[in-house]
This record gives sequence, C-alpha cells and structure tokens, in this order.
Amino acid sequence: MATSSIVNTLGAGSGIDVKGLAQSLVDAEKTPKKERIDAKITKTEAKITGYSAMKYALSELKTAFGKLNDASEFSAIKPSNSQPSAFGITASSTAEAGSYSIEVLQTALAQRTASSTFAARDTPLNTGNPAVGANPFKLNLSVNGTTKGIIAVTNPTPAGMVSAINGAKLGVTAQLIYTGTGYNVVVTGQTGEAQKFSITTDDGTATGTPKIAVAGVSFSNNLQEATNASVNVNGLNILRSSNTINDVIDGVTLDLYAKTALDANDNGIPARIDLNRDTSSIKDNIKGLVTAYNDFETSLKILGDKASEVKEFGGALAGESLLQSVRNQVRGFITNTSTTPGTTVKAARDVGLSIDRNGVLTLDEAKLDTALQNKFSEVSTMFSAGTNNQSIYSTAPAGLAGDAINSIEKMLLSTGMIETQSRSASTQIAKYKEELTVLEDRMEKLMTRYMNQFSVMESIVGNSNSTREGLKGTFEGMMKAYGN
Repeated sequence: MATSSIVNTLGAGSGIDVKGLAQSLVDAEKTPKKERIDAKITKTEAKITGYSAMKYALSELKTAFGKLNDASEFSAIKPSNSQPSAFGITASSTAEAGSYSIEVLQTALAQRTASSTFAARDTPLNTGNPAVGANPFKLNLSVNGTTKGIIAVTNPTPAGMVSAINGAKLGVTAQLIYTGTGYNVVVTGQTGEAQKFSITTDDGTATGTPKIAVAGVSFSNNLQEATNASVNVNGLNILRSSNTINDVIDGVTLDLYAKTALDANDNGIPARIDLNRDTSSIKDNIKGLVTAYNDFETSLKILGDKASEVKEFGGALAGESLLQSVRNQVRGFITNTSTTPGTTVKAARDVGLSIDRNGVLTLDEAKLDTALQNKFSEVSTMFSAGTNNQSIYSTAPAGLAGDAINSIEKMLLSTGMIETQSRSASTQIAKYKEELTVLEDRMEKLMTRYMNQFSVMESIVGNSNSTREGLKGTFEGMMKAYGN
C-alpha cells in the first residue's frame, strides 16, 4: 500500500510523510519481536514473585513446626496452690507432674540493727577535739564472725554514714530514719543465719588493738535477727538461707511470703500444690501446624494453576518441577515415620494427623487426646527427639518437627534450591533486557537506512517534478507562438 501511494504521487509531486512511513515500516518489524521479549520478561518476573510467595509459605510452616521441635514445648506444667498468700510457685520446662504438701514454718529473715540516736541528720560525729571539729572515722563490718571490710566515713554525720555504708557495697544496706525524737541509721544485712553481722567504730586515733570507738556512735540495737527459711515438703524439713527456693523440687521455684495457715489449735495447715501437665498449648500448636500446612498447600495450588485469577503470582509456577518437589518434601514431613519414633507413637498419623485425598491436612482431636494422655513422652520424642535447640547442621535425628525445620531451613538458605531458581530467573530477565537493547539499536539503524532511502527517492521525485514543470512551460510557450 505504501509503494502504491508513492507511485500514485509521483505525477503530482511528493507529498508523502516520509518519517511516518519509515516509522511504520520499522514498527512492523519491531513490535512483534518486542512483544515476545516483553512477554518473557513478564512471565519470568511472575516466577520470581512466585518463588517469594513459596518462601513465605514455607517460613510460616517453619514457624508452626518451630512450636513442636523442642522438648521444652512439651513440658508445660500448670501449677496450682491452695495457699498463694503463703508462697508463690513457678514451674519450668524440667518440672514433672505431681502433687506435694508444703508447710512454711519460717521465712528467711535478714538481721536489722539500729544505731544510737542522733539529734539531726547532719549532727557532727567524732568530735574528740573541739578545736578541730568532726573528724572522718571508720566502721568495721564483720559477717558471721569474719571481717568483711572497713568502711571509711569521710563525711562524719549520720547521713554521711548512710552514704558510706551503701557506697561500700559489702552486702549490707543503710537507711536514715526519723523516729519523731531523733534520727537512727538502720543497717540491714542479707537473709539467712550465716549473714548475721556486727559493726564497730574506729575514731582513727589509736594505732594498736583494740581501736578507740567513736563517742556516741554504736550499732547495738538489734531490731531483727537473721534466720533461715524453714519449710516442710512432704514431711521433710528443709532449711534454706533465702526465701527463693529452687533446689528442692526439680524445675519448681518457691517464693516464700509468710507462714502457712494455722487451724483453731494453732497447728500448721500444709498447702497442697499440684503440678498438672498443660496439654492445651500442645494441642493449640498442633492445630496451628494444621492451619499452616493447609495455607501452604493452598499457596502451592494457586502458584501451579494456570487458570488462577490471583493477581501477581497466580499460575506463576505452573509446570515448574520445583513446585512439585517442594510439595512432596513437605508432605513427607507429615506422612513419613519420625526419625525418633516411639513404640506406639511413630508418626504424625499416630496423633491424629492425616492428609485427605484433596491434599488437606486434618486432625482427629480424640486420637490426639488419647496419645497425650497415655503416651505423652512418646509424642514428645516423636516430634522433638527429646532435644532442645538442635542445630540444622547436626547429623543427629531431630524428630518429625526438628527434621522438618532443618529441611525447610535448607530450602530457604541463599544457597537453597528456591533462591537458586530465583537468581537464575533474575539472570534470564537481564538477558531479555539485553535483547531489547540490541533490538532497539537495530531498529534505530533500520530507521536511519529507511530515511536515507526515502530522502534519495524524494530528491528524484523533486527533480522529476521540476523537469515536468519546465517542459510544461516550454510547451505552453510554443502553443502561444503557434496561436499567434
């Protein structure tokens, strides 16, 4: 059609849009090639998005398995206490189920000793020489008969003594208390009979022994004696220096507050504590695994469905062998026998987990409850191998959940198969863009060639038109001559 237009116009002079014509010819060659490359880029970019979606689904599944891969996840103990006002109780992952009778006979106390009374907080002390005034002095601290240290009182006042005692950090603390008639320095030690202490003063004037005490300064008023905590646990008397006791019942810490209750005859009433295994959290974690697995399977179905209408990554990995490979591995986590099976509980199927014909993971809660009640330790071992914080690089069996986490972690590594495929796709996109650059360069050269050719044609047409006009003028002149 373009050639016909040129031919038809030659007789009347060239009026052709040469640039537009050249661009049309270039576009006719460029457009289909560019569209094919652009389509490849779009498809490959969708793959990269699909790989990211797969990694996200795997990470969510890993999180779910992560709540079942340590033995500590199966050791939740819920304690109950009939006398919470007497003591508190916490249970760690090492605690075992059981019941105990506990009677608090005495809480651990710290010695508390008051100084002599002073008129004011800044009363000058150690004023043996009135001309000199108050002088610095020392306090000698002994704990359980052993010298603990010397405290230098550089500010010889009651408030200065408090600062010096607290600043020395020798295991005792001091407070300045106003009684209404004067000020006393009250020193408190640590709990336990072995922490009883004594404080003597030294005015700093004697070089031998004994030292000369500071006049008017003494610590002889014991307000409270240091005592050990006394607790009866299942009929056995226990003495401890602290009110926090964590070495009597495995995995259990007792925080003593007060004596347990007394009956009408002032006889002690033991408290009852029950350490019951809390399986509700385990059930919730297994239900969470079911949800995560089914979400993962749904994501893979979307990624592999060419007809999917999900934007961005729907059908992005259709026909990709990687998708099926990952699916098979993940399904094996559920269907395979654990690397640390029990006698009865050997795999996920033995705790009620199964995959139906549609690929959906389901949980038989009744079967799970029976397994937790009758074969709890086997359930724990089957999932966790009875270990905690096992490295993904360990060659030891890690149980169903532990092995699943190790496998998923390796899939998600920068050197894993998913990231490798994603990098390969990025490399391919870069190549496609290079092809676009080459195509663009070639089309620019083609455009230049067309313009040069059409310029020559325009010159020829222009010359023909000029000749035609000249001949026409000559003929018109001859006609006029003959007419005359």
